Amino acid sequence: MLDALKFFLFVILLLVTIMLNQHVTSKRSAEIDLELLWQIQDTKGVYIVPNQTVPSGVYTALEQSMVIGSLLEEYNDVNTSWVGETDWIYRTNLSCLREEYDYVVLTFHGVDTFASVYLGETHLGTTENMFVRYRYDVKDLCDGDTRELRLQFRSSVVEARERAKDRALPVVPMCPPDLYHGQCHVNLIRKMQASFAWDWGLAAPSMGIWKPVRLEYYSSALIRDLTVAIAETVVGTDQRWMVDVGVYLETGLSSVPLNGLLTFKIIGVPLADEADQTLPVTDRTDANGELLVKHRLTVRKDAVERWWPNGFGKQALYSLYVRWEDVAVNGVKLPNPDTKISEKVIRIGFRTVELVQDPATDGLTFYFRVNDVPIFAKGSNWIPSSVLPERSYDANYVKFLLYAARDAHMNMLRVWGGGFYESDHFYRLADELGLLIWHDLMFACSMYPTDADFLRTVQDEVAQNVRRIQHHPSIAVWATNNENEVALRQNWYKTESNFSAYAAQYVELYVDTVQPTVLANDPWRTVLLSSPSNGDHRTEDGYIANNPQDPHYGDVHYYNYFLDGWNAAQYRGGRFVSEYGFQSFPAFTSWPEARSYGQSELSQLINHRQHSPLGNEPILAMIRYNLPLPTDPSNGDYWPELIYLSQLSQAMIVKTETEVYRAHRIEHGTMGALYWQLNDVWIAPSWSSIEYGGTFKLLHVWLRTIFAPEHLIAFINERRQLEVVAVRDTLAPAEELWEVEMRIHRYGSFRPVDRHFVTVPVPANSVKLVPRWDVYGRLAQLGLHPADHLLLLTAYRNTSTQQPPDARQPVAENFVLLDKLKNIRPDQRVKPAVVIDVVSAVCNSQNNLTTVSLKVSVSVPALFVYLQLTPENSTLKQCQFSHNGFLQFQAVRTVTLTCVNPGCRNTIQARDITVRTVNDLLVR
Repeated sequence: MLDALKFFLFVILLLVTIMLNQHVTSKRSAEIDLELLWQIQDTKGVYIVPNQTVPSGVYTALEQSMVIGSLLEEYNDVNTSWVGETDWIYRTNLSCLREEYDYVVLTFHGVDTFASVYLGETHLGTTENMFVRYRYDVKDLCDGDTRELRLQFRSSVVEARERAKDRALPVVPMCPPDLYHGQCHVNLIRKMQASFAWDWGLAAPSMGIWKPVRLEYYSSALIRDLTVAIAETVVGTDQRWMVDVGVYLETGLSSVPLNGLLTFKIIGVPLADEADQTLPVTDRTDANGELLVKHRLTVRKDAVERWWPNGFGKQALYSLYVRWEDVAVNGVKLPNPDTKISEKVIRIGFRTVELVQDPATDGLTFYFRVNDVPIFAKGSNWIPSSVLPERSYDANYVKFLLYAARDAHMNMLRVWGGGFYESDHFYRLADELGLLIWHDLMFACSMYPTDADFLRTVQDEVAQNVRRIQHHPSIAVWATNNENEVALRQNWYKTESNFSAYAAQYVELYVDTVQPTVLANDPWRTVLLSSPSNGDHRTEDGYIANNPQDPHYGDVHYYNYFLDGWNAAQYRGGRFVSEYGFQSFPAFTSWPEARSYGQSELSQLINHRQHSPLGNEPILAMIRYNLPLPTDPSNGDYWPELIYLSQLSQAMIVKTETEVYRAHRIEHGTMGALYWQLNDVWIAPSWSSIEYGGTFKLLHVWLRTIFAPEHLIAFINERRQLEVVAVRDTLAPAEELWEVEMRIHRYGSFRPVDRHFVTVPVPANSVKLVPRWDVYGRLAQLGLHPADHLLLLTAYRNTSTQQPPDARQPVAENFVLLDKLKNIRPDQRVKPAVVIDVVSAVCNSQNNLTTVSLKVSVSVPALFVYLQLTPENSTLKQCQFSHNGFLQFQAVRTVTLTCVNPGCRNTIQARDITVRTVNDLLVR
């Protein structure tokens, strides 16, 4: 049976190969994807992998053919390092016909990274930048004969090593820390910087054709990119939108005259002036065959709806259609007029986004104003969805991650500068979900060279990618790099002795090259020189501030690893906190090795994947501050308990820090909180809230509350006073009346020992301090000890004297720990009996989604109830609990579990769910 199946697949592949290699006979302008069937092999012919389609990468191909094991399991990041140090060849057969076309262009949209390109015996050129599109004129080679299309890849590891030789000024850091198990000199090449290893990721120096390859046929001009700049204006008595469109035309790879007509339409939207619908063009392309044509459209305000960030309104999107038609189409009778026509459609949104940096009493403001509404930016930092670039094209996984961000009430993601410019799919989804994008250019945590060839390819990279991405309404701001200014000023890489030389290179790269290239292609948006930076604030220090982390200006990155992160008094923040966070371990059941490794073996693997130079000590230190810490690594429950406590600690730290920043909106002008980081690239200790593969850590479950548009924030401030702040990100009504109930509970009792009520008016899109309650003074009056109690808070909207609070639906809930959990005294350390019952379970066969309703019953209050599926349910994917790590101060609560259940084969029962609580550890 298996042999028959293999033969059937072989026949199918053969037919596909024949079909894809047919002569192109279309008489229209066309872009033909050369998915083909490629063969990949090393230059010595030891490893040969046939029948590969693109996008592709060497690691992926070798895994699929079982030459190597999964890069993401066990120690394969080290065991497969030879792959990245080997040269490889991609080859396929290509047959094409030029017929009457004026241009036949072979276009590689992404080659990773160094390759010589051949068609037959003709050397077409070389590639050196994975972020750049490469085009080759192959018209003379499209004669119907079959030729081999071949890319000979050189190892990026070896190339980087060669480029490091004989440099008068070293480009630092030269290598990552040893515990990264990484490769050196990645900053000398234009490749995903994290691919040589990072503090959260493995070394995977990929090679391959990571984006589509296309043959482009046309006879006049091709519309490559469309850019837009949209602004509000008034014409007479009409309020209008101005849409400035940039049309980037291409005519092969050389300069030729162009004479034709551009037609513009916004589908379903009438233009204010119908004469704007067409634009005659008589011009000449430049030496590269490129021409920018600018045109302005106007639209009445009442003809469209605005685009809003998530939580503030709809994400209205409109299709902008542009058509190029050569004058010859109507001037003479042509046998194939469509070859002189090109069309392109993009989606645009009508909105304004300003980064406001106005004078304040103690510096400059720094916040985003969208459609004239100040926005508190809530969100995270995005790293590539896969360490292997070709796998970033997994559209379903990218969708899952972005929906998870949207559902956690995020309105902004920062695309971090050590990854890559994301797929079109990523930005389209961000538009649809209302996720504003803070976009770094792809430079991170390094000094960089500034020789002429490096600056030339950087200019191409920035121009091409800004043009491709720019039209998306989700793009809010550009930053030329991640942390390079602060690294230089704070001497991260021992640059102090040559500071002036490194500073000159910094200015040459970012101030003189990257920033003006961005602005030339997108004058619509602000370009920050770095993140963090002081934004518009300039001093005698020029472009490298004495303190790029000044909380009175721009954005800051804040990490605290040894002060008690559960203590709100540690945090002040700044105008905008674009990075902060804390590590935790992935769930025990997420480690494939957990079922086969012993405790010591698993410890070794986890330590191997812990790339933070501080190791696990910060995680352990935070647990020691607040919780009982497991101490016996030989105990079978050691890692399950430690993982649980690490995730609880991470969630508490990020919760506390985020809520302080949201509360400081008025006092300190803080208007942004983007924690580090949303996602992961493998199962390893990291700062992520979502594990690689899609499992939510406790933090991500909590974020639905932490980032809720209506929230009640409470913490103990630096004066040891209870601070309660009502938060509304909503725009209507202008003011709401909330009644806030505060209940003091003993840890061992469902019944509160005291209650306090206060009513507060809460304005729209703002925060309001709730009148103070001296909770510690109240405990003293009652003769109660803080260590035995916590505070539960609930806010109710539109209070009514006739309706008891318990009968109303809460607007927001929160809790405050009045002392460290490890200090709970013995008489309040109670162990609950926790019972899980499956109330209902339904699987939708169309989307393979199982939804299970669970009843969680406890005999006494349970602290931070942690629910996990057992390892036996490993075929279930992306399982998420609606609530997890929760305080249960009621006897019964309902929790929903959803999982991707392929074929609806698995039935989830109560015995499939394990439960842990802090109580279990306290009573040990």
